[in-house]
Amino acid sequence: MAEKASPPQSHDELQRADDVERIEAPVTWKAYLMCAFATFGGIFFGYDSGYINGVSGSSLFIEAVEGPGATALASSRQSLIVSILSCGTFFGALMAGDLADWIGRRTTVILGCFVYVAGCVVQTATTVNNQTQALGLIVSGRLLAGFGVGHVSATIIMYMSEICPRKVRGALVAGYQFCITVGLLLASCVVYATQDREDTGQYRIPIAIQFAWGLILGIGLFFLPESPRYYVKRGNPEAARLSPLQAPRAAHRLRVHRVRAR
Repeated sequence: MAEKASPPQSHDELQRADDVERIEAPVTWKAYLMCAFATFGGIFFGYDSGYINGVSGSSLFIEAVEGPGATALASSRQSLIVSILSCGTFFGALMAGDLADWIGRRTTVILGCFVYVAGCVVQTATTVNNQTQALGLIVSGRLLAGFGVGHVSATIIMYMSEICPRKVRGALVAGYQFCITVGLLLASCVVYATQDREDTGQYRIPIAIQFAWGLILGIGLFFLPESPRYYVKRGNPEAARLSPLQAPRAAHRLRVHRVRAR
């Protein structure tokens, strides 16, 4: 029986090794923290999907959109306000893949965060003084925010899967789904806490809190490195080799070789 080949040990052996599957980046606390922070993007989708149901039932929001004395939104307007987010998300996700290959995964997520924040600004400007303007602001704001959510949702999973060590990739990527659930829970709590207010804060506070999610993730990603796989795809293996996400130096070359082979 042939003897089982031993894994390469020295720096030179690692450089000459043909079996790149023997080399795997270590599971470190830094990798956990980076991926855990990236999963924060799930809160976007969860919160944006959850808060609108409560806000659209609040008395002052109904008056802002329908006019004084109204007790419920017209079904057509209700459907438009709720569903327009999915429209923006669809087109945002559709564009995100090519954009991530062009400007980078991290940069695409950051861009999505600030588009999302811009959408929040537009929604928060909704007032009770002009019903047509109020409907236009909330619809256009949710469309814009959905576009940002689409960018983030489509790219953050790609980014996480490329920066996570293989051994824990499944568990950490699943954290994104957990954050969606957390976003839904936070939306319910905020709407419940503001439902008895007698000013526009009744609906503006749940809308404005979205700022926090966009700013936290957008600013935080400035301190995280770009995906090494992106550098390799752009023909810059040296930048990938020097990435702080990578394993020890001898393994860098082998991992970059494997990425290029794919």
